[in-house]
Amino acid sequence: MPSLIFLTLVLLAAAFFTRLPFLFLAAYLLITVLVLTHLWVWRMRRGLRVRRDFPQRVFQDETVAVTIHIENQSLLPVPWLSVREALPTRIAPYDAMRQVVRLRPKGSTTIEYTLPATHRGYHRLGPLQVRFGDVFGLASQDLLIDTAEFVIVYPQVVPIEAFQVESNTPFGDMRSHQRIYHDPIRVVGSRDYEPGDSQRLINWKATAAVGHLMVRNLEPAVSHEVQILVDLDHASYSRMWRGPASEMAVTAAASLATFMLENRQSVGIVVNGLDPIYLGGVRGSSHEEMRERMSGRVPHVPIGRGRGHLMSCLDLLARVELLAGENAGQAVTTAGRSLPWGATLIVLTGLRSNELLASLMAQRKLGHRVIVVFTDGSAATLAAGAARAAGLTSFAITDKEHVRVWRDDRTAV
Repeated sequence: MPSLIFLTLVLLAAAFFTRLPFLFLAAYLLITVLVLTHLWVWRMRRGLRVRRDFPQRVFQDETVAVTIHIENQSLLPVPWLSVREALPTRIAPYDAMRQVVRLRPKGSTTIEYTLPATHRGYHRLGPLQVRFGDVFGLASQDLLIDTAEFVIVYPQVVPIEAFQVESNTPFGDMRSHQRIYHDPIRVVGSRDYEPGDSQRLINWKATAAVGHLMVRNLEPAVSHEVQILVDLDHASYSRMWRGPASEMAVTAAASLATFMLENRQSVGIVVNGLDPIYLGGVRGSSHEEMRERMSGRVPHVPIGRGRGHLMSCLDLLARVELLAGENAGQAVTTAGRSLPWGATLIVLTGLRSNELLASLMAQRKLGHRVIVVFTDGSAATLAAGAARAAGLTSFAITDKEHVRVWRDDRTAV
């Protein structure tokens, strides 16, 4: 384009100097073409509408289907339009999607591509760069759509089939003679129907056997709130196992939260790591910068229950990342301050430390139930054994099968 403008100026100068008609004609034609092509591109810009559709939340190992809708509301065609979409490097097989299309007057088109959701996370799509121009290639314009849009990939949830542990853990609420409520999963026999009994408690098999209405007799229980602390401090994991062990901690936390909430427990999540949502989705250039920006902010979901609450827990567990910040012992102390008496604290971490064990013992003395889960394959078994020796309920969880079947007497992983 600059060379064409220069040529036009040269022709005009030559025409005025020589007074030759054909030079004036050539210069005027070039000026007309330049003006018309710029007006064409300007009208294209005013008539273009671009938007992106995609599922904002998917589970790990699913596929993210992205559709870019491009509409030309102008009466002029768009001879060529180049699209470049920057892609999240953790899940995309390439750094960007590139494609060239054309649009008729008042026409539209779509561009579709897919991303494999191989890693949990808070993945940004874009920015989206659109470049378009006239048919001669004389004029073009760039359009940058930098609206922050993210896809959340949930961590994998492993169905828990068995939880074999002492009865004073959250999965089998502590027995009580105070009839606060009846636990529907604890059937201790049947009895005759009495006026006021819920129809949901009718034991139809027993009724058919004895010939009159019988209802299930339920054992009274005391419900406990459960706080799950996911330790994502860099120092809590060995260098070799840092990635897989921290991911196993998140997977175990997601599986526990799902299991407990489906069994009507009240659950909360606390993480001593990085939550990109606090940074506007823009990560810093160093751990020091991100730690400073996260200062005073604790990623968490308050204790609650229900399906909507479960999705909030999974949202948080999808986003969080490792951060060199508050260590596990300090995180336990901080989380324990907001727990009511008798609540259960489940800590998922990598390696054992004396400070961590001391903090856990202190929480137990304050009346909280404490469970610690070690996920670092380099020393999970030894760490769990040391915690049991200190009187704590402990697990060594280093693969998905351990998440599926929990046993506190496991001696090897």
